[in-house]
Amino acid sequence: MTTVRPEKAQTPLWAGRSGASGAAAGKYSDRSKAFPPGAGTGAAGFANPSLRLHRCGGSGMLAHMGGRDVRGRGALRLAVVTSQRVVNSVYRALPLLALRGRGWDVQLDAEGAQLAAGGLHEFDVVHVFRYHERTARRAIRALRDGGAAIVWDNDDDLSSPNALRSQQTHAQLVEVLGLAHVVTTTSPLLAEQYRGWGATEAHVVENYLPDYYAAERPQRDGKLTIGWTAAGEHAHDLKALQIRDTLERLLATDPRVRVVSAGLQLGLPSDRYVYTEVVQYQDLARYVGGFDVGIAPIADVPFNRAKSNVKVKEYAAMGVPWLASPIGPYAELGERQGGRLVPDDRWYEELERLLSDERARRKLAKRGVKWAGGQRLRRNLDRWEGAVRRAVERAATQRQPARA
Repeated sequence: MTTVRPEKAQTPLWAGRSGASGAAAGKYSDRSKAFPPGAGTGAAGFANPSLRLHRCGGSGMLAHMGGRDVRGRGALRLAVVTSQRVVNSVYRALPLLALRGRGWDVQLDAEGAQLAAGGLHEFDVVHVFRYHERTARRAIRALRDGGAAIVWDNDDDLSSPNALRSQQTHAQLVEVLGLAHVVTTTSPLLAEQYRGWGATEAHVVENYLPDYYAAERPQRDGKLTIGWTAAGEHAHDLKALQIRDTLERLLATDPRVRVVSAGLQLGLPSDRYVYTEVVQYQDLARYVGGFDVGIAPIADVPFNRAKSNVKVKEYAAMGVPWLASPIGPYAELGERQGGRLVPDDRWYEELERLLSDERARRKLAKRGVKWAGGQRLRRNLDRWEGAVRRAVERAATQRQPARA
């Protein structure tokens, strides 16, 4: 259970740092550090010291474990193909690594090196996060033709009209979706989109919190801290919802208010605004624990409607009441989950109302901690295991090579 006892004093990570200077945007949590480089092909440490993983290939390759898993089913060999450079990949790879506790032989193919080299044929199932380039598609096809089960995962809407999400990219996605025995994603909207593009089975598996996402909350100092963990992609939301103006107004009218942000530079001209470019994931809980209110404003655009709700889970787990936009990932959430939904034109009013009501904040915090307890990976690992086993089942009945 996440510890949120306020009586234990601890200095917030952002304390004492300057405010309005810094880069325009950054990663609020550098999750790539959850996969620190290992020596050669040996073991690499994970952010959770109780979990260990091995890279695929070379002398670091583990033999097939064989036997049965902890539930008496056949133990399976699973390769996780992911990138250390894509922050979201840790949410989509971490649960699969946890299957090692159930007797699975799980290995990491960092940066898809073994996939690109034509390897991984010794695995029963290969889980690929986001890779859809030509080399990846060719390798995935070869693995499928060789009898491996394929799971393909992505957690972002790739249909928006920009250079990255062009017609060519769409064609690549359609091909890789057709190659996957099972597609996993974070929202019903994306699952429906992928089915429409050719995915035979698309399973919704949300982003869940690892057990080590926990920290002591710092002792309150009489200030009221509004916090926002936001990657650079939220620059549009900052402008569209006039969040900077709202926060400037709150800073001007209430001397107790302090604003902190990680990742996205808000450009607030105040010495009570503190900006942090990068927070390592293992430090994120402690950072969030310094908030009195966490915010998750998103504009009503297709990309945002398909986003994950993990941000408010991270707030709630640390006993931080939250305010969020009433769309997409947050539309069905509310006070039972530790927060409130805010119409686009009422951010100032709702922030002022919650900041002025300590009793309401305590009540929401209590509810949020309870809800977030059910959003832990250990309580939802069956969802990941079920999706991967389903891919194995489908592969067993489709041994004929896939055709384009």
